[in-house]
Amino acid sequence: MMYKTIEEVVGRKTCSPSGCLKAKNGDIIMGKEKLLERWAEYIGELFDDDRKDHDVMKRNFAGLPILEDKVRSAIRKMKTRKRQAQMGSP
Repeated sequence: MMYKTIEEVVGRKTCSPSGCLKAKNGDIIMGKEKLLERWAEYIGELFDDDRKDHDVMKRNFAGLPILEDKVRSAIRKMKTRKRQAQMGSP
């Protein structure tokens, strides 16, 4: 209570954590329109992607084909209940 009174006398702007944002220069932004503008600016900067494409992303990662007999063999080696749970059987 006393802290709030001191803040009012000093004249500093106070706001709840969910009600105010700071501009890039550190000033507190008040007003719905300015808050929305700042959020739009922040999100734009957050998702701005200037990275170059890497060759790694362009490679084909297909690998060798999966053989049916290898899958069946692996399933047989598993414990019975574990196999049923993975295959979707009750």
